[in-house]
Amino acid sequence: MGDLLGPGGRGDELEPAPAAPIWGADLGAPATPRQEAEALRLAVEMGAAAGRFALDWAALQPEGRGRLDPAALAGLDRRVDAMGEAGLTPWPVLAPARLPRDIRIRGGWTARDTAWRFAEFACRVAGRIGDRMAALTVDAGAPGFARDEAAWRDRPIGMAEDAAFRAILHHLLLGRGLALSALRQESGRWRLGAALAGPPPEPWDDTLASSDAVAIAEALGWEASVISLRDGRYPELAAERLGRLVEEDDEKRCRGPVDLLLLDHAGPLWARMSADAPGGVDLLGRPRGTVPERADPDSLRRALDRLAKVWPKLPFHLTLRIAADDPPLREGRIEDGVRIDRLEADLDVAEAAWAAGVPLAAVFLGPVLDDGAASPAGLAAWDRRADAPLPKESWRRLQRRIRG
Repeated sequence: MGDLLGPGGRGDELEPAPAAPIWGADLGAPATPRQEAEALRLAVEMGAAAGRFALDWAALQPEGRGRLDPAALAGLDRRVDAMGEAGLTPWPVLAPARLPRDIRIRGGWTARDTAWRFAEFACRVAGRIGDRMAALTVDAGAPGFARDEAAWRDRPIGMAEDAAFRAILHHLLLGRGLALSALRQESGRWRLGAALAGPPPEPWDDTLASSDAVAIAEALGWEASVISLRDGRYPELAAERLGRLVEEDDEKRCRGPVDLLLLDHAGPLWARMSADAPGGVDLLGRPRGTVPERADPDSLRRALDRLAKVWPKLPFHLTLRIAADDPPLREGRIEDGVRIDRLEADLDVAEAAWAAGVPLAAVFLGPVLDDGAASPAGLAAWDRRADAPLPKESWRRLQRRIRG
């Protein structure tokens, strides 16, 4: 990554910046073995040296407890081994999104027991691939994940959306802390990471209500995620909102030992008060009345700076995911100029932050393939007729930037 991040200085509170931050690729969750192989090939051809991928709880432990599924384990082994053979260092992420059926029908993340089940799964899967992974990052799900879960999935019938959001948020953070502590006890050799909430939200407008919305979103987002992990406590406003959900010693259990941090960045968010929204706050991807052509890079720089201030001695990784509507094919190419502009703006911010001494150790780009989201974020589309990938211009641009 030397062509992106050149020699840098050092802040007063920071350790020396990494000598050579690495390029990585988010390999996503391809639907077929062929797509999985092609995503790996494209990542290598782009110039990535590391591969990030999520561990599928529902597939690996369908019962939600006990032994792991042999067929899913064999698939995981093949994927990890294929990455190693291709020259990519595996960086698995323990994500909470797809839950085993038994856990879903018992309330998903609204149920307190799910946090302990998550920690058990973490140890079982790490025991299988621990000697082949660079590190295991535990992703408790950003508060945005808790909002989505509360709104449309794994919420018991009759449970209000706001109540579900608060329960899910607390149990996600509790599960993250339990998993990190259990993993550390299981083996002192594994490097452990934690994913944190994204950039600070912007006020929707210049009203006092929007300022209050930002304060609440931060308390139930970044502050709850960071302070619970680092100090084993919730900030005052978060503790007040979570209330009786937090049982004795829960806050201490949220604290986790970490060796690195992961920041996912998908662009800025704007906050506004809404009585019907989880936590009483709506978080939206675009401000009212505007359709920005590129994401505001200031949100990323603020996120990087405050992370370095809170944890000045820990290296951290950045994942850039740029969702944008792609233009139609033109002469067999997808010229996704909006995505390119946003990526280059964010990469310039990462370069400047690293040069200023922010301990950025890796930048992961992707996902490599479109993952079915309404506004795709992939660097390549999948041509169903040809059953083959179609790299977008953003992939080609990154390849030139990485390989020089």
